[in-house]
Amino acid sequence: MNWLGLDIGGANIKAASSGGKVLSMPFQFWVEHNRLAESLVDLIRKFPDHLVAATMTAELADCFESRKQGVHSIVDCLSGVCSELSLPAPIFAGTDVTFRSADDAKQAWLKTAASNWVMLASYASRHLPQQTGLVIDMGSTTTDIIPVRDGEVIAKGRTDSGRLQNGELVYVGVDRTAVCSVIDALPLNGSQVPIAREFFATVADAMLVAGRSEEDPTNIDTADGQPRTVNNAAQRLCRMVCEDLETIGVDAATKIATAVLQRVEVLVSGSIHRVEAVDRKNIVVTGSGVDFAYEILTRLCPDSKVSRLSSFEGAFIDVVAPAWAVATLAKERHLS
Repeated sequence: MNWLGLDIGGANIKAASSGGKVLSMPFQFWVEHNRLAESLVDLIRKFPDHLVAATMTAELADCFESRKQGVHSIVDCLSGVCSELSLPAPIFAGTDVTFRSADDAKQAWLKTAASNWVMLASYASRHLPQQTGLVIDMGSTTTDIIPVRDGEVIAKGRTDSGRLQNGELVYVGVDRTAVCSVIDALPLNGSQVPIAREFFATVADAMLVAGRSEEDPTNIDTADGQPRTVNNAAQRLCRMVCEDLETIGVDAATKIATAVLQRVEVLVSGSIHRVEAVDRKNIVVTGSGVDFAYEILTRLCPDSKVSRLSSFEGAFIDVVAPAWAVATLAKERHLS
């Protein structure tokens, strides 16, 4: 029987079957948390006859009083959903690369919390020579920089705060990150203008205006609720310097977008230099921002071999890599 891996995040729920089917579903946890069971039922029904293994990061959502409460709530919810669907009880991944039952996952809640990065690195390391090097996952919200030696994760931090402290987690991604959180000034009329510290635009807008992502007029998950088109994204970026597209034009918006992406590159590059890795000669990158990450790394590490995880596994994997890792590792360990 195939396994279904779930990566229950704060902004998306990602699913991957060990049989090869994948799906990513937007889910604003801090707003929609009361709909989690309903959404999981709908999602799991798309993968009939699967055993379920899960990892999570949504326990940090501010709808919970604590991460412990978040872990317990998510574990109980998924367990209830599997029972409702007459499926065997789910299992839960931990930062010690161990799968646990619901009760044990709640007991070891700190290891259950935010375990997706270590499961991904443990799996992806098989594509590194001698299973040694760096695994980097640049997603919509964060970038994980994970050193691996002999197939074993050797990150100094095991919690998100510990990884932040050691540069192994950078809270910047290619989508949801607010522009005002990453940069202090932007170019305008030949000078640097201090930004408006307001949620006017995100890195997704910079990616769109810079031509690094495609328009999606159906997507209104933006700072102003307007569709993800180049024109709207440019307008949002103009607001960062208290201007608009009519007054400063597309060329100015493009320069702003370029400056934002350059700053993102600086933040990610700085953390890569900080991470203590035994070998930087081999790097595997993945995530929804895999192309941007690949460009950064080939410039930053010209003597390294940088490979996309999708070049080994298939184009489908980058958006759902942790879910795929959980499904594959669960199946390989014959937990059925």
